[in-house]
Amino acid sequence: MKELTQKKVMFDISKLKPVVSVDSFDMHYNKIYKKHVDDFNNDKGDYAFNKAGAFLHELYFENIREVRANNAPSGKVEHIIKVRYGSFENFLKTLFEQAERLQGNGWLWMNTSGYVNIIPNHRIVDNIALVIDMWEHSFVPVFGSDREAYLKQHLSIINWEVVNNRILN
Repeated sequence: MKELTQKKVMFDISKLKPVVSVDSFDMHYNKIYKKHVDDFNNDKGDYAFNKAGAFLHELYFENIREVRANNAPSGKVEHIIKVRYGSFENFLKTLFEQAERLQGNGWLWMNTSGYVNIIPNHRIVDNIALVIDMWEHSFVPVFGSDREAYLKQHLSIINWEVVNNRILN
């Protein structure tokens, strides 16, 4: 069995505020993500749950960065969104609708063709372009139960360059 490695973040976590607090990030990265990696490597708990949890967290941390005003998609992802939804506003509407479908905890994701869907709990999916953590530990510390406010603010920390790199030509 190949061991998993907790990937390092390549940005200043203090610059995720107001979307993610430093304490929330610490709990999320250094406790939850780390526990998935450690439990998988030490064969503790549910193998599939820990592997998928580590995998999804890795993709999530890769596709966020410091808060940026007017953080809009560009390149391939912008083109896919316009073709699939007609406009970024329609894409956001679909994103919010899919988030509402998620009962309990899980992930909101867009595949490499632009379709938005949910992953209840954890599951490995092989064509993720964008993933947003919708587990309560991600949004409750800052936004309470207001998922829509979290999503709106979360768009300011999406690293669209990483999303573009995940989309096949």
